[in-house]
Amino acid sequence: MSLARQFFREMRPLFRMLEEPLSRPPVYYPRSRRIDPFENFFADTRPAIDIHDQGDKYVVDADLPGVKKEDIQVRVGEDGRSITIEGQVVETNRPPVQTENGAEGSQAAADATAVTKTDDTSTQISSERQFTRNTSFARTVWLPRPIDASNVSAKLNDGVLSITINKAAGMQGTTIPIED
Repeated sequence: MSLARQFFREMRPLFRMLEEPLSRPPVYYPRSRRIDPFENFFADTRPAIDIHDQGDKYVVDADLPGVKKEDIQVRVGEDGRSITIEGQVVETNRPPVQTENGAEGSQAAADATAVTKTDDTSTQISSERQFTRNTSFARTVWLPRPIDASNVSAKLNDGVLSITINKAAGMQGTTIPIED
């Protein structure tokens, strides 16, 4: 009897793995019913960022597709321990988009696979872009070591913002002697 208990105890993770797909709602349910509306609420308004440590400097690359350089602000904060990237996407050449029921609506709230109906003057058929018109974003990156705030450069090229940040000189750790 002891062997049977041990066998079922070892098989419990397998049973959980088999039951997991059954605990989710079927795929044919509408997207709004099967996903928590607050789960990824802010995910679309935060740019993706890569940080590289290159010896005496950090390089931060942020994906900012469709953002003009005059709509971006980069700040150094917390005594040189953080970098904040703020900005907004402003589109003035796109006419308002109408949803399926004819009322004006935001494409950011629409499902990516939904078909949209546009007005007669527009040539747009669908919109799945992450940043829609008049969207603001902000992202703060905390750095492991203080930086020299007077020697930071930023360049926007093909929708990627590259920030080169020199580390602060002389900020090495010191050994503290222990007294008797």
